[in-house]
Amino acid sequence: MIKIIFFDIDGTLRPFETGEIPEASKAAIQKAQDAGVLCAIATGRHWVEIYNEGLVEDMYFDAFVTLDGAYDYILHPEKARPVFQTQGAKKPKDYHFLIDEAGLPLPYFDPKNGELLLGESIAPEMVDKVLAMAEEDPFPILFLEERRLYANFVNDALLRCLSEIKSGLPPTLPLSEAKKNPLYMLIPVLKKSQIEELEKRIPDCNLVRWSDGLSFDLTKRDISKVSGIEAICKALGIQKEECAAIGDGWNDVEMLSHVGMGIAMGNAKEECKAAADYITAPILEGGLPRAVDYILDITKRRRSDVEKTIHFRAV
Repeated sequence: MIKIIFFDIDGTLRPFETGEIPEASKAAIQKAQDAGVLCAIATGRHWVEIYNEGLVEDMYFDAFVTLDGAYDYILHPEKARPVFQTQGAKKPKDYHFLIDEAGLPLPYFDPKNGELLLGESIAPEMVDKVLAMAEEDPFPILFLEERRLYANFVNDALLRCLSEIKSGLPPTLPLSEAKKNPLYMLIPVLKKSQIEELEKRIPDCNLVRWSDGLSFDLTKRDISKVSGIEAICKALGIQKEECAAIGDGWNDVEMLSHVGMGIAMGNAKEECKAAADYITAPILEGGLPRAVDYILDITKRRRSDVEKTIHFRAV
């Protein structure tokens, strides 16, 4: 029986085409929770991005796998629920990437309202190698710390990258800033000629490409969404067979293979579909609500089978 569902965001909860989460998808999250199933996010996004773009507006999630598993936490309901009830995770009027300098009320899913279970920063020597290459043959990089996001410079390639995910423009800071605090993810936006060279220089890192083929999520090696799922399930006493996950991208493939029930969106990458136990409709055709209904129906049938078995044994 499924006790928790992990939801990807871009292409799963939120369509790339519209940038708006359908009301039917929001209702599906509530339906799962009403059925007693926990709901969690599993995304390559930073929690500050989720805040800036209102990516969980009107929805409460119990746990967050962020930065492709590099930063993962559960929320304490006694802290997070009251904030959700008063604020509802509304999108702020302006983007704020240096979050603690903004002076705004923070969202219910601020990690301070919960417990960090896994935080795996990139080794400083690996960061130095990326910075050295960026100085030799400049390319834009998004730097993601625990509570800050920024770039080294902005060009058309970075603007296209941000446009694809409907994101705002972060502040620009010098490369030297990247040496001050732990970095959980880098997002380099490369030229084709730079990809192979970067891969050679950072053997201790993962590079997961975006759909444009030139932007990458760069994290510590052997860290993925599965890392966060395992940490969260251990904390909650849930077995992987009791987990479901819904996704569409390359960074969802391992996640869908790992959980007890992996569901690919109809708009998913072919590799994602191949890893899934079930393929739902595309996101713009009600795929997310259908996926939740499928999970709940399977869970209901399994629960009924267990109850029948118990009754039979009792008789």
